[in-house]
Amino acid sequence: MHFVVLGTHSAEVCPTSNAKTKALLQEIAPQVFTLAEKHGVTIVAGPFANREHTLVVIVETDRADALDSFIVDSRLAQWNQVRILPSVPMQQAMQELQETASLF
Repeated sequence: MHFVVLGTHSAEVCPTSNAKTKALLQEIAPQVFTLAEKHGVTIVAGPFANREHTLVVIVETDRADALDSFIVDSRLAQWNQVRILPSVPMQQAMQELQETASLF
């Protein structure tokens, strides 16, 4: 299953303004793909960062607990509020749309 992981943080803990967060990110970022693999998580796209203090990562895993372990191990939750959105690829969504009765 695919998941969209959104991490949001304040300007005060943003790596661009906080030296401790910057050091943490510089240490962890090179390990992100290895950490994901260790937990059975495949990074499909990202991580992406933007000026809205939001990180976006699209991952695939069969186990939600594997994703949780990855988030903890990558320390993402230490400086972000993390939101996880279970998602499906557009092709699968379109197939489900065809098979679902319309409400109205």
